[in-house]
Amino acid sequence: MTTWTGRWAGCVAIGWTLLYMASKVHFALAERLGVTGGPRVAAEAYRDYGPGEVAQAQWANAAAGVLIVVLLLASLTPIRRRLPRWTLLVLLWLCSAMAAAGAAGMLGKAVLTDRGGAVFGDYCAVWAVLLVLATLGFHRRGRAQSKDPSNTP
Repeated sequence: MTTWTGRWAGCVAIGWTLLYMASKVHFALAERLGVTGGPRVAAEAYRDYGPGEVAQAQWANAAAGVLIVVLLLASLTPIRRRLPRWTLLVLLWLCSAMAAAGAAGMLGKAVLTDRGGAVFGDYCAVWAVLLVLATLGFHRRGRAQSKDPSNTP
């Protein structure tokens, strides 16, 4: 994989995450559970939430998307040189794992139940691949820079 591929994947992953965030903001404003393309949410699921808590949960999910975008931006911009490399790398791998787990869970439920969710499962699978490629690109850029003798302070 080239450095260019990792950067490209990082930029596309940012856009992909922004789509997730837009869905979560939409659901927060409508005070609805779920996600665009996700499984149907049963009416009894709302009983676990108090007044305003559904919107709060969706805003928290949108905030998680903001964190992912910030991590991806940090991995693509010069600020990455000032951050602890391994910390950023671990956080990016965690984001990749969460997207992969979301894909497996959604696709598994879509296959085994009649609730739906295959569209969001596919979305998460693409998201996971983009995050893995972006993370590998960040890792390789860091290794290449550390081997470059002109890069020493």
